[in-house]
Amino acid sequence: MRAEEGCEPVVTAAALTSQMRRDRKRLKDVQAELEVLRGQVLRMQSHPARLALMRARRIRQRLASSIPSLLRGSRTSAEQPAAQKSPPPPAAPRPASRGQVLVIDDHWPQPDRDSGSVDIVNLVQCLRELGFDVRLAAARDHGYPSPARDALDALGIRCLTMADAPSVEAFLRDRGGSLDLCVLCRVYCGGRFLEQLLRDAPQARIVFNSIDLAFLREERRALQAGDEARLAAAGMVREREEAIIRGSDATIVVSRAELDLLAQGIPEALVAELPLARPLAPPTAPFGRRSGIGFIGGFAHAPNVDAVRHFLAAIWPLVLRDLPNLEMTIVGSDFPTGLLEGIPGRVRALGHLPDIGPWFEGLRLTVAPLTFGAGAKGKVASSLAAGVPCIATPVAAEGMSLRDGGGVLIADEPEAFAARLREAYTDEVLWGRLSAEGLGYAAFHLSLDAWRARLDALLRTIGL
Repeated sequence: MRAEEGCEPVVTAAALTSQMRRDRKRLKDVQAELEVLRGQVLRMQSHPARLALMRARRIRQRLASSIPSLLRGSRTSAEQPAAQKSPPPPAAPRPASRGQVLVIDDHWPQPDRDSGSVDIVNLVQCLRELGFDVRLAAARDHGYPSPARDALDALGIRCLTMADAPSVEAFLRDRGGSLDLCVLCRVYCGGRFLEQLLRDAPQARIVFNSIDLAFLREERRALQAGDEARLAAAGMVREREEAIIRGSDATIVVSRAELDLLAQGIPEALVAELPLARPLAPPTAPFGRRSGIGFIGGFAHAPNVDAVRHFLAAIWPLVLRDLPNLEMTIVGSDFPTGLLEGIPGRVRALGHLPDIGPWFEGLRLTVAPLTFGAGAKGKVASSLAAGVPCIATPVAAEGMSLRDGGGVLIADEPEAFAARLREAYTDEVLWGRLSAEGLGYAAFHLSLDAWRARLDALLRTIGL
């Protein structure tokens, strides 16, 4: 019977005991089914069997977690008064390793260059801190010497190299049976190994780390350009990305918007939102010692090229009407040749900066004028974590639990964007409030400790 709102349902000891018996029987049946399905996967290597196996795992996990709570409820209500509760048993000691993990991307991450690389390094380090034995693989760069790989070695990250196997494919073929977990990063990078994992490592849990949903980004780009061919290609990306999500035990997204989208489109999938994590770097320079505005982003990423082109063409001339001496600096690798030709005012492209801390410390504002994209935006997260307010479009702020005025000012149309920029740039009181609220947001939403705890909860949900 459903309890009335505001009232606790009355549950008898007999009802609890009966429920526990039913759940124990279901758990036993599911465990038997799980063993049968595992055998089918090993013999048939079939994708449908894999999906059934994952569904059985999830049922078993839910049941296993529900029985202890029922036991606690039974003892509290039927065996002893609340004041005489027994203390919980001590936690079992954690094993030396929770399992063998392979994280696969196509290139070595460079956390000083792009947000996605920061996220992958955070993932690997958190897995290590949670007790896993982790290797990071870069399929495209596997056989080549790389300063990026050397930098990862210096961080203590164990990289899969030629000494381990001649290729990622060979490692999975020969040693896939040793893996407990494989994390596939991005749809066409780690995601292309899904079928081989189902064949060569059927016992391993699979987590798809989307970084951002590629199909959503490409659909928006195509719709903005009115490009039917690109829209058709985006449909193919969606088909593949959704197949990877269905074929994985769990999927990680970085924004609430993407979580909601997948909940509607693939309700059977286990999807978890793990927001971006960034270290706090509270500002020391006051408002009066700061000047200029900045944009940060890697320009091999199409949304960043489009954002700067849009800003310089549609917004920057409006800004210069009231702030003619304002300087804009642009940080990021692969800046397109010729993008600044004919642009009025003081605009400089600084290229890649290994340490962006001093750049943030001298800026008064950043801008994030994205017109399409997906996922959470590292440029916004990093700016707020440095105490630098950001003027952002709705696309740039999407899915990050940001509110207008909470470290960001949000505007879409060029006139409104320029007006909000001018307001925050010239009003010291407003700037101080935005800076403080942005730091507060970062401390709460971008905490690496909270991110690690969410990851741990997700992995325990899938049985690790």
